[in-house]
Amino acid sequence: FNFVSDGTVPAGGFAFAVALTGTSPPEQNVLSATAEAGAKPVGFVERDVIATIPAPTDDATQVYPTGTCPPVAIRGQFYAIATGAATEGQSVLCDPTTGKDTYGTAGATNDTGWSVGFPRGVKTIAEGDTVIYQNFGVDKAA
Repeated sequence: FNFVSDGTVPAGGFAFAVALTGTSPPEQNVLSATAEAGAKPVGFVERDVIATIPAPTDDATQVYPTGTCPPVAIRGQFYAIATGAATEGQSVLCDPTTGKDTYGTAGATNDTGWSVGFPRGVKTIAEGDTVIYQNFGVDKAA
């Protein structure tokens, strides 16, 4: 099955499964940018080459509109924008109540199972820099 966006899922972040309230197709397999405290992400939302432009006069958005299928990765390497200073090898943490990423130690609260990698030749990362989120194995957050 494919997950569909609730209209809040951004590319370059993590997505969470929405609790089902019924069994009709529109209520199944829905993703959101946020969830209840303690929820684990389904995976990292990839940036698609195709931008979503709802109307000809609108700017493109990195948020997948309601009902569209965001590409969700459960492992691999993806470029992201650092949300703060990071050390290579740190775990990527994502607060499900806000959807915001931070960095910390493996096994910490909100650990996603993904870790921080640096692009070749990069020694330090600050907020706004390009960073690599990577996960090569079984989801450690599960």
